[in-house]
Amino acid sequence: MKKTTYALSIVLASISLGCSVRNVVTSVPPRIFREVHGLRVRSYQITPVTDDLRRYRAIEVHQLENLMLDQIPEASVQQLNMVIAKGLRSSNAFDRVTEVEEPLSLQGDAADKSHGDSGAGRSQLVLEGCIDDYTPGIPKLRYIEQGNNHAVLTVRIQLKDKETNRVLGEINITVENTRVTSNVEKMVEKTAKEVVSFVDHSTSGRSRPKDVEAHVE
Repeated sequence: MKKTTYALSIVLASISLGCSVRNVVTSVPPRIFREVHGLRVRSYQITPVTDDLRRYRAIEVHQLENLMLDQIPEASVQQLNMVIAKGLRSSNAFDRVTEVEEPLSLQGDAADKSHGDSGAGRSQLVLEGCIDDYTPGIPKLRYIEQGNNHAVLTVRIQLKDKETNRVLGEINITVENTRVTSNVEKMVEKTAKEVVSFVDHSTSGRSRPKDVEAHVE
């Protein structure tokens, strides 16, 4: 009888332990994924878009000016510019997208450096901007600090009227990669998509919130 009782108690304890372990196993991964494997996006509008930009059916896309120089890998700069241009070409907002290799300073002159026709300046937007901040973080410290040594990328983007050089909208976008094993490519891709989203919202008449903070998994 004692042996039977003892055996039964072991079985019950095993079942209880199994349930506890199963609860931990099923509850921990989602929590870790949300806290560690996300991209944090923050943006604020420096110059809100107040004009109706739906009449612009052409856009001239300039390479972003790299203020971080050799602190950001050239491959990341190329990826950022490529994804922005590709996203705008895939958008339904424009009939014509012109890529210009030379970046323009935000304070520079908006002389036409493309090789389009002489009437290209009418009802045409210019997208320009700069890479304002970049840090890949330090992987070893990221592990010690449980992911807090973030990789960060910040860009400042302007939309201008090509003919008048008037700034129609300006936004600052920061993307942080909060992963312990930080993926810089994902961070760069997300930044580029946020730029495309800003242009899409601005030219469709749908306003963006003044201040945005989102977690993307």
